[in-house]
Amino acid sequence: MTIKTTPNEAESSVDDKRKPDGHVAEAAGDSDPTLQEALNKIDQIIQQLDPVVRDELSGKPEALAEWDAIMKDYAQGVAEDAREAEEAKLQQEINEYTDRIAAQVDWLASLDPIDLQTNLEVEETMARNFAAWNELDAIMHLRCREYPDHLARWEEEIMKPIRRYEAIFAAGREAENARPEN
Repeated sequence: MTIKTTPNEAESSVDDKRKPDGHVAEAAGDSDPTLQEALNKIDQIIQQLDPVVRDELSGKPEALAEWDAIMKDYAQGVAEDAREAEEAKLQQEINEYTDRIAAQVDWLASLDPIDLQTNLEVEETMARNFAAWNELDAIMHLRCREYPDHLARWEEEIMKPIRRYEAIFAAGREAENARPEN
């Protein structure tokens, strides 16, 4: 995912590296496409080889059991690589969101609070930041279904304080809008 941010506008685009066959390109790393191509070719060969070997070993139960163990280990390795790639992708996505939000917070901290126009920009930026946090929270809930420990830490350490700040912001906005001169 690539996220670009300016103080007044946030744009995002998603670069999904998942191949049509379900393999994840990041499993071997994006830095060496030749290596990834070789790994994909090896995977194709193994998938083609499996039924041939099973057929050949159909009358030899001990040898077939050994082959099954090898294929099980291979499948577990592929699954582990995919899971690690997914965790790395998730961490990168989280880092990009938090970097964008941190940049907007830094921008907010640099403003002169006395200027009315600045106050409107601050309010708009704060609203965008809370929306970004809620968007990131939805992504975390979707992507961390298989990582309940990460999700629990996320909720406790990140979203609980964000929700508290968002409630304070909303209450302040409501009080400001309720004033007779507004």
